Parts: sequence; C-alpha cells; structure tokens
Amino acid sequence: MFLLNKCRLKDEPLTFGVLSVLKHLLPRLSEAWHSKRPLLVDVVKFLLDEKNLGVRKALSELIVVMASHCYLVGPSGEEFIEYLVRHCALPDQDRNQLESSRSSFQVKIGAVFLTELRAICEKGLLLLTITIPEMEHILWPFLLKMIIPRDYTGAAATVCRCISELCRHKPSYSDTILSECKARSDIPSPEELFARLVVLLHDPLAREQLATQILTVLCHLAPLFPKDIILFWQDEIPKMKAYVSDTEDLKQDHSYQETWDDMIINFLAESLDVTQDTDWVISLGNAFSKQYELYTSEDEHSALLHRCLGVLLQKVNDRTYVHHQIDWMYKHANIAIPTNRLGLAKAIGLVAASHLDTVLDKLKYILDDVGQSIFQRFLSFFSESFRTEESDDIHAALALMYGYAAKYAPSTVIEARIDALVGTNMLSRLLHVRHPTAKQAVITAIDLLGRAVINAAENGASFPLKRRDQMLDYILTLMGREARDDNEGFFYSSLELLRTQALALSACTTLVSVEPKLTVETRNHVMKATLGFFALPNDPVDVVNPLIDNLITLLCAILLTSGEDGRSRAEQLLHMLRQIDQYVASPVEYQRRRGCRAVFEMLLKFRMVCIGGYCTLGCHGSCTHSKQVDRAVHGNISNLPSAFVLPSREALCLGDRVVMYLPRCADTNSEVRKVSAEIFDQLFSISLSLPRPAASNFGADIEVSYGALSSLEDVIAILRSDASIDPSEVFNRIVSSVCILLTKDELFATLNGCAVAICDKIKQSAEGVIQAVIEFVIKRRNELNESDVSRTTQSLLSATVHVTDKHLRLETLGAISTLAENTSSKVVFNEVLASAGRDIVTKDISRIRGGWSMQDAFYAFSQHTVLSSLFLEHVIFSLSQTPILKGDSRKGENSSHPVDGQIEEDILQAAIFALTAFFRGGGKVGKKAVEQKYASVLVELILQLGSCHGLVQTGQHGPLRALLPAFQAFCECVGDLEMGKILARDGEQNENERWINLIGDIASCISIKRPKEVESICIILSKSLSRRQRYQREAAAAALSEFVRYSCGFGSLLEEMVEVLCRRVSDESPNVRRLCLRGLVQIPSIHILQYTTQVLGVIVALLDDLDESVQLTAVSCLLTMLESFPNDAAVEPNLLNLSVRLRNLQISMNSKMRANAFAAFGALSTYGFGAQREAFLEQVHAAIPRLVLHLHDDNISVRQACRNTLKRICPLMEMEGFLAVFNTHCFNSDHRSDYENFVRDVTKQLTQHLPSRVDTYMPATIQAFDAPWPVIQANAIYFSSSMLSLSDDQHILSRYYAQVFGMLIGKLSRSADAIVRATCSLALGLLLKSSNLLSWRVERLDRDSSRRGPDSESPKK
Repeated sequence: MFLLNKCRLKDEPLTFGVLSVLKHLLPRLSEAWHSKRPLLVDVVKFLLDEKNLGVRKALSELIVVMASHCYLVGPSGEEFIEYLVRHCALPDQDRNQLESSRSSFQVKIGAVFLTELRAICEKGLLLLTITIPEMEHILWPFLLKMIIPRDYTGAAATVCRCISELCRHKPSYSDTILSECKARSDIPSPEELFARLVVLLHDPLAREQLATQILTVLCHLAPLFPKDIILFWQDEIPKMKAYVSDTEDLKQDHSYQETWDDMIINFLAESLDVTQDTDWVISLGNAFSKQYELYTSEDEHSALLHRCLGVLLQKVNDRTYVHHQIDWMYKHANIAIPTNRLGLAKAIGLVAASHLDTVLDKLKYILDDVGQSIFQRFLSFFSESFRTEESDDIHAALALMYGYAAKYAPSTVIEARIDALVGTNMLSRLLHVRHPTAKQAVITAIDLLGRAVINAAENGASFPLKRRDQMLDYILTLMGREARDDNEGFFYSSLELLRTQALALSACTTLVSVEPKLTVETRNHVMKATLGFFALPNDPVDVVNPLIDNLITLLCAILLTSGEDGRSRAEQLLHMLRQIDQYVASPVEYQRRRGCRAVFEMLLKFRMVCIGGYCTLGCHGSCTHSKQVDRAVHGNISNLPSAFVLPSREALCLGDRVVMYLPRCADTNSEVRKVSAEIFDQLFSISLSLPRPAASNFGADIEVSYGALSSLEDVIAILRSDASIDPSEVFNRIVSSVCILLTKDELFATLNGCAVAICDKIKQSAEGVIQAVIEFVIKRRNELNESDVSRTTQSLLSATVHVTDKHLRLETLGAISTLAENTSSKVVFNEVLASAGRDIVTKDISRIRGGWSMQDAFYAFSQHTVLSSLFLEHVIFSLSQTPILKGDSRKGENSSHPVDGQIEEDILQAAIFALTAFFRGGGKVGKKAVEQKYASVLVELILQLGSCHGLVQTGQHGPLRALLPAFQAFCECVGDLEMGKILARDGEQNENERWINLIGDIASCISIKRPKEVESICIILSKSLSRRQRYQREAAAAALSEFVRYSCGFGSLLEEMVEVLCRRVSDESPNVRRLCLRGLVQIPSIHILQYTTQVLGVIVALLDDLDESVQLTAVSCLLTMLESFPNDAAVEPNLLNLSVRLRNLQISMNSKMRANAFAAFGALSTYGFGAQREAFLEQVHAAIPRLVLHLHDDNISVRQACRNTLKRICPLMEMEGFLAVFNTHCFNSDHRSDYENFVRDVTKQLTQHLPSRVDTYMPATIQAFDAPWPVIQANAIYFSSSMLSLSDDQHILSRYYAQVFGMLIGKLSRSADAIVRATCSLALGLLLKSSNLLSWRVERLDRDSSRRGPDSESPKK
C-alpha cells in the first residue's frame, strides 16, 4: 500500500521509482499481490494521463508485466491495451524534440526518447499477442477498433501484425470471426476497416513494413468481406507484397510511389469488379466518405483517398449518389496542396469514365463560380478578401480535373467533349495563373487532353485535335513566363521553373504527336521556344536531366510526325539538326553532350521511319501505335518511284553533317566521343539503305563501304565495353571508316566546310579535324579536281584566319601544305596569294591580332622540303604574269601618261610579301630553294623593281616600299651584302636614269660575286625583253646591257643575246631601245668585231630615232665603236649614211648631242681615205661652216669636239696652211677676240686655197643667222662677213654681198642680244672697209648699164 500511495502523489521521480519497483516485485510476489489487484489496476489507470516520458516508459513496462500475470481483464484491460497502442503511434523525434522541461530527475536517470518509448510499447504489445494466450479474449476483436482512429495511424503496422498473429493462431477463425465482430457494436464495420486499410497502403516504405502488414491482415480478414473477393485477393495480394518486399530496390525507382498508388487503385477497382453486391459498394463508398476526417489536407493519404472514392463512384450507377459524392470530395479537398489537388483531379477523372457528363457539369459550375469570384474581385479591387493564390489553386484544380476527365473518359464520347472544351476556348480561361504549381497543373491538363486523343486513336476512334496549335501556344506561354511576377507578388525558385518547363516539354511532345500534322510555322515556333533549354546549367541534375530528356523526346516527335515523303522528312531532319549544331559545337561540355544525344536519338527515329513505320509515342520496334507509310493514302504518290517516298542519299547532306560531328569524335568527354561515333554509324547506315542515283558507280564499292561500316560498329562496341581505350586510336579508325564511306561529292562538301570544324572551341577536337582532313586529302586526292582543291584551300585559309591558337594555325597550314603536295600545288598557291592580296587591300596586316595568317602560310611553304621550291617558282611566275598596266607602251608615246598605269596592287604586293617571308623565314630549306632558283628569283626582282619604279611615276609608292625589303631580304638570304648596300643607297631613287643605273650596278655586282650565275640570268633576261610591261622590259634591258660585258664565255648564247638586243631596238620604249644599243656596244672586245656590222646598222637606224635620248646614246655608241673597235670593212659601207645623220645632229639643242656628233664626225674622218673619199670629202666641206661656227659654242665640250674634228679632217683637205692655223693660240683659245682672229685666218686660207668652196660655205653660214644660240648667230655673221671681205670672186660678191649687208642691218636694229648687235657692227665695218667693196660697186654698175643697153644713152648724146 505504501508504494501504491506514493504513486498518487504525482511526484515524477518518486512515481518512476515506485513503478520500477513494482515491475520487479509483481512477478516475484504474485500471490501476495493477487488480493491487491483492483487497487493496483486503479493506481495504474490513475497514471495513464502522465506526461513524463520516464514515467510513461515505466508504466508501459508495468502494464506488460501485469498482462503476463493476467491482471488485465474486462474494460480496464482494453484501456491498458489502448494505452500501449497509443504509444506505438508516437512519431519519430530526435534529441532536439524532447520535452521542453529537463528536470533534475531526467538528468539523474537519463533522457527517454519517444522512439525508445514507442519501441518498448510495440515489443510489449507484440509479446502480449504472441506469448500470452489469455490476452486473446481482450485483444480480439478489440484491436480492430484500434485501426480506425486518426491518432493511432502511426501504430497501424504493429496493430495489423498483432491482428495477423491472432488470426493465424485462432483455430477455425473463418467461421467465428464474423460473428465475433458483429457481436460488438463498437467494432468498425468491414467496409470501414477495408476503406481505412486500403488508404493506409499508400506508403510502401513506411516503417515496420506497413504495406506488407496491411496486405497480410486483409488476407486474414477476408471472411469479413464478400466471398467473391477472397479468390481475387489470393492471387493479387502476393503480387503486391512482392513489389514492396525489397525497399532498397524500390528506392531506385523514382516513380515507385506513382506505380504503387496505381496498383492500389487497380486492386480496389478489380475488387469492386468481382463484387456483385451493390449495397456493399455503396456502404464502402460511405465508409470512404467518412475517412476524410482521418487525414489532414497535407497528408498524402488524402490524395489516395480521393482516388479510392473516385474509382468506387466509377462502379456506381446512381447519378444522384455520384453527384453528391463529387460535391463531398471537392468540399473536403484542399486544392491549395498540389498533392491533394492531383489526387482530386485523378478521382474526378476516374468518375468521368462512367459519368462524364456529370463530371463536366460539376466542372463547369466550378469554373463559372471562379468567374463570378473574379468579377467580385474587380468590384472590390481595394479589398484584401480575395487572394490570387486561391484563384490559381482553383484554376489549377479545374485544369487537372478537365485533363483527367478526358484521360479516363470513354473513347467513343471523348471527341465531342474535347471539341466542346477546346472549341469554347475554355482553356484560355485557365491561363491566367501565376503560381508555378498552378502552371504545371494547366500544362498537365493540356497534356492529358492530347493523350486522350492518342488513346482514342489506339482504340480505333481517331480524330484531329482542334486548335492544337493554339494549345501549343498556351503551353509555350505558360512555360515562358518569368520566375518572378512583381504585379502579383509571386516568387518561386528557378527549380520550380525548371520543373514547369520540363512538364511543358512533355506536353508539347504529346500535342505534336496528334493529328493534324504540324505546319512549318508552328514547328519553327516550337523549336525556337524550346531549343534554348540545351544551354541550361547542369545543376540541379535531378531536374535538368529529365528536362533535357523531354526536350529530346519532343524533337524526335516533331521529326516523326513531319513530312509526307522521304524528301520532306530529310529536309525536316536537316533543318532540326542545323538548329542543334550550335550546341553540338558549344564550348560547354554538357551542352555538347546534350546536343550529340539529341542528334543520335533523332537519327534513330529517322532510321526507323525510313525502314518501316513510326509510333507517335516513340515506341521501338513494332507496336500497336505504329503508322506505316501508305502510298495509296497520299494520292498520286503511289505512282512515283521509291526515291520520292524514301529520301535520297544526297538529301542527307552527309558532307555537312560529317564536318559538324567529326570534332566530337575527338572530344575531351568520353561520352561525347562514344555518341558521336554512334551518330556516324546511324548516318551511314541510313545512307547505305537509301536509293542512289542511277548514274552513280557507288555500287561497285558497296562491299568496301559495308566493310567500313562494320569497322565503325566494331569501334562503337569497343567504346561501349572499354572506356580506357586510347582515344586517338579510336579516332583514327573512325576517320578511316568515314573516309571510305563518303562519296566524292560528300567528301568535297566535307573538305569545303572544314573551316567551321577546325575553329572548334575544343583544341583537341580541332586538332582531330585537321588530322582527318589530311587523311582525306592523302587517301582521296585523285578524286579532287582543281575546283575542289580551290574551295578546300579557301576553307582551310578561312580557318587559319579565325583560329587564335598558334599551334592550331600551324597545324592548319600543315594541312594546306599536304593539300598542295598531294593535289594541284598551283591552285593552292593561287588561292593563298589571292587571299593575301585581299587582306593587304582590306586590312592593316601589321595590326592583326595573333599575326597575319598568310605570312605564316608563306613561312610554312618556305620551310617545306617539297613545296619550298614549287612555291618559290609559283610566286615568281605570278609576278611575271601580273596584269598589263594602264598606259602600256603599246599605246605609243603619244599617251599623256607614258607610265604603264595601275597594276592590280593586291596580287602584286601579295607575291612580294610572299617572297619577303620566304627569304626571311625559310630557314635552311628555303635558302636552298633560293640558291637553286637564284637566277629566276633575281631576274624577277629586277623586273619588279622596274615595274615599281613605273608605279612611282603615277604616285603609287606602296609597291616599291614593299619590294625593297623583299630585295634586301633576298640579299641577306643569299649572303650578298654588297648588293644590299647598293639597294640601300639608291633603291628609292626614282629618276629615270638613276634607277636604271641602280639595276646596272646590281648586275655588275652580281657579275663579280656570282659569275657562274650570269649565263643563266642572261638567258632569262633575254626572254624577259619580250614582256608586255614596259618598265619590266626597261629593267631587263638595263640588266642585260650590263651583263653583256661579262659574256666572254657564253658562246652561242652571246649570239642569241645580240640577236635579241638588235631585235628590241625597235621597242616602243625609248629606254629599251637605247639600253639595248648600249648593251650591244658593251660586247667584250674579243667578240665585238664579228658583230660590228650589226651594231653599226642599229646605230644608223637609231640616229634617226624620234627620241633624243636614243639619238644621244646612238651617237655615243657610234663614237665608242669608231674609236675603240675600228673596222674599215664595217664602217665604209655606212660612211655616208653616218656622215649625213651626224651632220643633222650637230645642230641639236642638246649640247652633249652636239659635242658627240662633232666628235663622231671627226672619228669618222679616219675612214674617209678609201673608195668613198671624194663623197665623204663633200660631207666634210658641208660640215666645215658648222665646225667653224661651233668652235666658239657656249658649251666647252662642243668647242673641244670641234677643235678635235677640225684637226682630224685637215688631212683629208690636203691644205698645208690649215694645219698651221689649227696650231695657233687663237685656235685653242676660248676668248672672243682670239676666235675672231682665227676666223679671219681660216677665211684667208679658204678663200685662197678653196675659193670654189666659198660658194658652198656661204649658204650654210647665212642659214646659221637664225640659229637658236646668239653666239652662233654672231659667229655666223662674223664668218660670212670675213668671207665676203676677203673674197675676190665677183660671183660670190654679187650673190651674197647685198644679202648679207641687208641682213646685218636688220639684225643690228632688231636683235635683242648684245653680242649679235656688236658683231653686226663689226661685220658692217669689215664690209665697208673691204677693198672688195669698190669692185662690188663697179661690177654692180656694169650690170645696171648693161641692162639699160644702147638706147638708154642716146638722149645724153
């Protein structure tokens, strides 16, 4: 009694201690305690409401001990059992969720957790059930009552296990169980038990294997239910138990909950189907209705409860009952909870399977009520009573209910209902939602509508979905909303947005899979709105990956449902693949992985369509949904060849596709590499199964192609089984297979588009593409024509421009070199130079970031052992083929601009830049090539130097500035520093003679430094004289005229050179003519004699040239020939011709010309003693007046030439006195008075010894009165006056005296020159003082009288 009384004090530590003592005393003192049993029971009952966990633990243990000693009897026993059950339902808690109070008692004895207390009660209850037979009459059927209460839901597993144990040990329980349950009114009905247990099945992972325990207890309680159910349960329940038996395996399936819920609903539905008792079904329905109070709205069991009631109403024919229960469901559904809302929608859908119109009426009523609410919201705009969330929840619930109604409704009636729903635009009223879950609900509803159409088609009731495109637009609108809507105040995470988008993509897939087919506009709209998802970040993976899967499925669905024939499908495929290309080539790894996956899946679907039919749901192999290609359905397509139904190989554009996917085969990601290889397998598998043109010879290589495809499949098999294989080996095998599988046109397309692949963002991939291009070129080079090579080169050059990595650029240039080496190097070089020329014109190449790619190309060619020589030859050839300049010499010398005009500067400078790079960057290989081509390179540089100087005359200095560094680089390359100094000194001198002399200096330097090269150079220069460009011919003539000096050992080449030089003296260019003549004169002395006749013939012709510079050169060369290389036999035939032409040049305004003409005439006199002496002497007498007059020329060189000539012709005149005159001081003096004295002396000699020649001298002298030089006029005046004053020949006097006198008077009065006037005065004095004046007057009077005759004298007489 002491202990029991202590328990009533409610002192927790004391109570705990008493209960602990009683727990141990009761088994040991059972007989002593027997009489105190009622008192003990009362004390325990008194403590049942104790809150302290320690006390409750001790009390639970005491109850178990009491039960084991039969202390629990009657109602009090049930009360204690319920206490244990209540504590079996305790929730899971951790240390932070203990009781708020921590007394010193708890510290002393240690904390007691809820889980610990629950475990004690569960074990105790189970022990009572199994080990104490006397407890059976208390536990049964009382435990059935413990299943129903909401508070005991957590103890359901333990209770069910106990019930199962009781039933299992109960003999012949099937006969008595029903009667025992009916005997007590407080025991739940079988319908209530079944409804409760079915809903509690919801969580297959609940603790204590709740689902298994419920299924087990249902089997044991089967006698409580209709007999027809028992057989069904015997087959079905083991299957369900098997599904939930392995919880770890179950967790691996993300959709396990949905699957399990569907199994529960099917289990219930089939249980109802086998039951023929309508009343029992109605009673079960009522039981389900009462269950709503057992679950909170957040509890997921509520959603299952909706569905259970829905499937039950599906089996009821009473419309009133159904309508009432629908209202009941909607009333008790918390549609703000997404799970509850979904369960309600599925339940409504299940009801719609049998009561569609009833459901639609209810939904319309709800929708109209929402509209009224919106109207009320408008009226009370400033009221806080209405929340947007509520509207969203209602709209979301409505949308889902509409969707599931369509899903479960009979196919035979669904068309009209969907048409009504879509046709009335009711869906648009559901698009105003803002919350993400509401959006997801609306999207799900639209998806379900589309699936309903598909299901109807499966059941043979196919029909097109009206306003399908509008519904797609609805989905894209809901999917595209921003994650924040400030007007409504919603904010939800990007995670929810991703879920919404994933759901929307799935719905789009459904809609594009139904009839009618997508239009091009709708397809493009959908793709534009969805393809961007490929760029989503990779995290969170569990949300993004399903979204990407849905996107790929959508693209495949679009592909499968588009096009009517092979061509249209191929076009559709290519369009979609090109849209995905940006992600396949993305620098982001996961984007490339997604893009490749999408391509592979689409190719799989396309291949399936080509081979057989297709399934709108994407099923593989044969299925009930498959749509075979029916040609008869498509009108006259049945009359077309298969090529019109199947796509052609060309339609796949395999070349472009190879370019796109080849980089991925060398990707850094192993999965991308594997999928890319599979893409190629699909592409070529499809292509080999497609029809080829009749003219194609591909059939001959079909076996090889299939062998390559088999090799490709072997590579894929290796990739799937062994991820550690060397990627480079795999890539090489893929490239080899692709190289064989590509047709010629496809190969060209691949090479033509390789720039994009080489510019891939992944360096490893770009390197792989370059390697592939090289292999393609080497193995298939014979199939590439010049056009193919040209465009391939352009593509590779484009890649070098855009590639920023230096190594990749060099690799690309290596591919260009390979192309040049294995195909037409000329075409490749042409494209390189053309590209360089465009860059020079359009870009500032000195500021290009990363350097000028074309210069790198020049370096690559110059360092290539095979191409260096070829490239050098090509550049030289290109320079030699530069277009004719404007103002070319063919227009003649009448052109206002004698310069050749404007060259195509870009090509010219590109070639010059190429040479510069070659000389500077060629290394040993380039230097060797230059040495081998020394002559041709040098000649071309010289010729271009001429061209560039010509361009300078038009104001174009750029080419010359570009050429000089190239020439300097050449000098450095070949080690000729002296030539470089010459260029540095005179390279920019633009005067005509200066640059010609520069070329001469260069030629002279080369002749000394490299005598062995001179002969080769001369051969090329000789041919270059025939070039069409004037300045190049001039440069060639300048160089060749200098090289002729060193032609001693040329032999027959010299003869050819002479012939060429002689032929070019008729060139349009004066410089060419004079330089060729100068070259002829510079023939080595040991050979000149044999060519003297030819040279003199040329000189004779050029003495009459219209260009003064040519004449001057001719006179100079004649003087050289006459003095340095005497040859009487050659000169004598030309003696008179030369004399006449020299006399014409002696009055030239050019002082140098005059001097040389006089000097040459003097030299010619050496040859005047032969057979033509007399004729030449006449030429001498004709020249004497000029010699005398120009003896006092303004130019000292002319004076000296005249003195020398007079001395040289003196022997021909055979006048002794002449020689003495020429040796006087006056003859050699430059003073005017001395000259006049000399003239008096020489005139005396002439009048004395050659009086007959005076008549010859006087006209020539009088003619000189009008000479352009005043001093010559004065000389002529004095010389003529001297001859008249000293002559005794009356004929001379009568003929010239008056004429000269009159002219002197005129000159004296009109001349502006003092020397002329002074000389006139002096001359008049000479004439007036002359003794010959009287003779002249007498002679004149005699003539006058003789004219008058005898008659004139008679008057005088």
